[in-house]
Amino acid sequence: MKLKSFMRDRLYFIFYTVLLVSLLIIAYTLAVLEAGNHLSVSNIIYLIILALFMMLLFLAGDYIRHFRFLNQLARMKQEPSLSFEYVEAFRDPLSNEQTLWMDLFQQMNQVTIGQLQEQIKQKEQYELLIHQWVHQMKTPVSVISLLVQEGNRAFSDETMKEYLKGIEEENDRFRRGLEIILHGARLQRFSEDVKSERVDLINLVKQVINQEKKQFIKRFIYPRLETELENVFVNTDRKWFHFAISQVVFNALKYSKQEKHDSITFSIVEKESGIFLRITDQGIGIVPHDVKRVFDPFFTGENGRVQQESTGMGLYLVKEIVNRLGHGVTIRSIVSEGTTVEFFFKSNTLHDR
Repeated sequence: MKLKSFMRDRLYFIFYTVLLVSLLIIAYTLAVLEAGNHLSVSNIIYLIILALFMMLLFLAGDYIRHFRFLNQLARMKQEPSLSFEYVEAFRDPLSNEQTLWMDLFQQMNQVTIGQLQEQIKQKEQYELLIHQWVHQMKTPVSVISLLVQEGNRAFSDETMKEYLKGIEEENDRFRRGLEIILHGARLQRFSEDVKSERVDLINLVKQVINQEKKQFIKRFIYPRLETELENVFVNTDRKWFHFAISQVVFNALKYSKQEKHDSITFSIVEKESGIFLRITDQGIGIVPHDVKRVFDPFFTGENGRVQQESTGMGLYLVKEIVNRLGHGVTIRSIVSEGTTVEFFFKSNTLHDR
């Protein structure tokens, strides 16, 4: 603690001392004059000097006594990541006031720890419930998908096929929603669920394209893979990054011009600075003031108001996953011309993080 701050806190004591000495000098002067004696100015000066010396001596002793404790408080305030353990490491308080402060802090500490433990317990129970519910819902989603396939083979009536097509579309939307919920919940324990491995990026992109082939066919949109390389290996987590690419591809499909025979281009380029994966569609694009916010949670923008099923969580999860894997992701778009999402990989980025 700085001496200036300490003196400011002791102004009341300094004022009291000055007032007391002034009253004593007045009393001394009145007593001398009443007795008819000669007033000695040197005695008054001596009394003032003595009083000031005693006051400064007391303040110096008080400052030394409190310096260690107050200095610890000042250092604690500057700590970027303050923890209860750091505060509890205080040396023994030297005054009753410090003792009461520490006792109060200990009580607050215990209450806060109890509340945190209760919140952590509730959060874990909630995450467990979400995981169990999602996994339970995956079974009926798979069953509905199989029933739709059987129905398409068993019925030739066009009206029935239209009904089955609608059921399949809603079931697919439900499946994607479950994936977002599951990965959003798992993101809380990302470090426990991540696995570093050497992944062939070209092969991974082909897997995503194959997974979405029904959507490509239904929407009359064609995937194009452009690269001069046979194999491109990156250090990442296959499962997490597969989900990130899938979200981008589905957005590209959803916001492309439907049944116009447009394409979605997957471009993989290797440069000295790293490896780039660009996914470019020929869709409706994103207005400029929305581009900088597309990675915000729950942000849907103008396009989201057109597509009512938009949750605003897909690109947010993509950004979070990519950042935690140590990669990079950017997006640029031109209205009515299309959108490009670019992933960037540095060598061994996942290991570096």
